[in-house]
Amino acid sequence: MQQKILIALKNNYLLVAFVCLGLISFFITRPAAEPVQKDTFLPEPKSVDTFIPRGFVLVPIEISNAESLASLVGDMGGVVDLYLASNEKQKGGLKVGSKLKLLRAPLNPQQYAVLVKETESSRLLSYAGPFIAVVQNPDEKGTQLSSSGPSRVRVEYQN
Repeated sequence: MQQKILIALKNNYLLVAFVCLGLISFFITRPAAEPVQKDTFLPEPKSVDTFIPRGFVLVPIEISNAESLASLVGDMGGVVDLYLASNEKQKGGLKVGSKLKLLRAPLNPQQYAVLVKETESSRLLSYAGPFIAVVQNPDEKGTQLSSSGPSRVRVEYQN
């Protein structure tokens, strides 16, 4: 009986090889029982404040070029320089901050905030917006707020 099977296998070795390769490829390409999703292990953040590093704050700002900026920066934001925008009350063009991390609000993408050190947030809030954001290279380091405020004009009279 075994000899008949061996003789049949030897005569049909191509058929046996085809069946063996088919079984091997079936077991290799078979999907796993249940694919595990990596997202299930991490809780989805409810807001951006979960990403704020220690010693920093997010300062919401009004940006006058928000529409054009939205097409330039990604979903999360980018690195920008901030300038005061011109309006009826103030002259624009004063550099307020350099290489600041700009974040877009996840619930309202037209709203922006900048990430600054907690000690420097009052300096940024001393400027009345709106601001103009100029996109910078994100690889550059050295976030800083401009220390030069609006200069006061001093008039002296001599007789």
